[in-house]
This record gives sequence, structure tokens and C-alpha cells, in this order.
Amino acid sequence: MNDGPLFFRRADHGARILVVDDDALARRSLRAMLERGYYQVETAEGGERALELLSTYKPELVLLDIQMPRMDGLEVCRRIRELPNGELLPIIFLTGDERPDIHAQALRAKGDDFLRKPILSPELIVRIRSLMRIKRLQAEVQAERDNLLDLQKQREQLFEFIVHDLKNPLSAIQVGLELMDERDETSAASRAQLRRLRDTAHTMGRMIQNILDIGRAEQVGLDLHKSSVPLSAWLPSLLKEMESQAKSRNHVLSWDCPPGLHIEADQEFLRRLLLNLLDNALKYSPSGSRTWITAQPTEGGVRLEVRDEGHGIPDDMRDRIFGKFVRVKKEGHDPHFGSGLGLAFCQLVAEAHEGRIWVEDNSPKGSAFVLELPKARPARAGESGEADEPPGGLA
Repeated sequence: MNDGPLFFRRADHGARILVVDDDALARRSLRAMLERGYYQVETAEGGERALELLSTYKPELVLLDIQMPRMDGLEVCRRIRELPNGELLPIIFLTGDERPDIHAQALRAKGDDFLRKPILSPELIVRIRSLMRIKRLQAEVQAERDNLLDLQKQREQLFEFIVHDLKNPLSAIQVGLELMDERDETSAASRAQLRRLRDTAHTMGRMIQNILDIGRAEQVGLDLHKSSVPLSAWLPSLLKEMESQAKSRNHVLSWDCPPGLHIEADQEFLRRLLLNLLDNALKYSPSGSRTWITAQPTEGGVRLEVRDEGHGIPDDMRDRIFGKFVRVKKEGHDPHFGSGLGLAFCQLVAEAHEGRIWVEDNSPKGSAFVLELPKARPARAGESGEADEPPGGLA
């Protein structure tokens, strides 16, 4: 069966082309060439008229003579490039100018291609098709980019809506658990169970906040509000927040920091970074073990370490542990509830402070998460608020 020859229409068939030349004969000649190639053609005798036609005719490509009175083609090209979306309009310069540097001038004016007169029809059509193909691909890439940005925006809005709807009931649960724990008639066994539930609720709250912060940070970065943090006065209050969770697991929390040591940091983000590390240490360490924070000055800043006596991080996981949704699964141990975002959040905070974080072995067992951050400016007299604070102790 023979259905006859197939006819394929070119992608640039019927494309609108603007010809700009002060020579009427050249305009007629170019129109004839282009119409034989199945293009739509409009002409302009000078630069001013060409700029007017850009908004009404909306050409998809411009053929632009360089040598014209009043406004030459180089100036027309520069003005086109300054217009909205003008950067993406293909422009081919046509000229009989024999100056050796004219080609370089055309490129500096941001022309896309260059042909010397007299113009040969086959070469002109090939150049046009090539630029139209590039323009079409650019448009496809831009459309795909816009679509991805729109999908990403929708995902973020849905994400924030879901997380927000989780935070409100979780806050109500936390308040309810605290009120029940404060009742005199609550038995010791019930009180212990309530504290475990409350600790779990606090962990979930940190997870939800991590999700929100990571989503925002990936879009616009973390908004830091740095101040000088007096570590030996600040660390005990930080550990106090984990006291209930540590007691419920029979853990011992301690800290060590030389007096007068300050760090330049966003106190809230630093607090949540260390709480994430402490929470992991408590979850992944056996009952009765010890977890401690140390802070020491370094040549260029401050080194903070959170050490535990848990199962440690496998060697093959250390380069990946700070990635999103990465969780340590160790054979023979029960998996722990978590999102796999806590350490990813920690790395974002460290990098936002121009610092770094990594994990080492804690001899003889366990892990040591190390955070290095730049040192604070020297504190002025009366600023530290820690004169009577000992250099270390239990939480």
C-alpha cells in the first residue's frame, strides 16, 4: 500500500523575521529570499522604525544591516538587548563594511551571527535555521525551568502547610503531658511514662522544625543573627534542656569548657544544632552510659565536641551521615524513630557559620561529633556574665 510521500513541516516554518536595512533594493531582495523559505517577513528602513516594530510585529529573528544613517545597526542591537526578553532575540548582522574590526564590533554589541554582503540565499537560510533551532531549545529549557520552579513552589507550600498542621497539635500534646506530669496524684510509674512521651514529643518537634529550616535554607539560606555566646555559662543551660530525656534513659550528661571562651554564632541555631547531636547521642547509646560536651579554643576559632559511648558510626557511613534522609542502621540493634534530617540540619548550620562538622571515633567506643566555628571578637569588660562559672561539671 502506497499512501504517497510524507511532507514534514519545518519547526521554523512561518517564523516572523524583521529585515532592517536602509537600502530598499536590499530589503526587497532579502524579502524574496525569505519568503521562498516560507518565512513571514516585515521590513524597516532604519533603526527607529525597527525598534517600533519590535513591540507590534514581535519578530522571532532580526536581520540587521550595520551601516545605516541616524542610528547604525550596532546601536540598534545594543538597544534591543536592553529590552525585556531582548537578550534572547536572535540577531544576524549583515554588512558590506570592509573594516577589519567590524566583526569584533558586532560581537561586542551582542550580535548572534555575522554575514558579509552580498548575501547568498543558501547560506542565509542555513544560518537562520541554526539560530531558530537554538532559540527553540532555549524556549523549551526556559519553559521546563519555569514548570519546575512552579512545581517546587507548590511542593514548598504543601510542605509548610503539612508541617504547620503537625506543629499545632504537637504543641497541645506537649502542654497536656506537662500538666499531667505536674499532678500530685500521678504515680511514679505513670510519671516516668509521661516523661518518655514528653521526650518523644520534643524529639518530634525538633524533627518538624528541622524539616522547615532545611526547606527554607535550600531556597534562601539561613538567616543568622550572630552574637557573642559565653560558652561556659551557656552550655549548662543547654544540657538542662536534655536533663529529663537523659534521666529517663539513665544517662549522665556533663560538660567541660575553659572560663572566658566565647563563640560568634546565632545562639538559637547553635542551640538546636547541639540539641540534635545530644538527642542522637542519647538515642544511640546504651542505658547508663555517658554523654558529654567539650569546648576548646583553636588557633582560628572554637572546637566543640559531643561525645557518647554508643555503637559508633560505621566507616562507610561517615562521608554520607550528614546527607538528607540518611539513617544509621547497625545490625543487631533496633532502628530508632527519626527523619534522617537532624544531621543534615547540623551541617547547614555549620556551613552558614563558615564552619565545618564531622564525626570521629570516640575511643574506646562511641562517636565524637566535632564542630569547628570561628572565634568571637574579644569580649569587653562586664559582657561575659560568667565570672563565677566553674570550668565544667554535670548537667
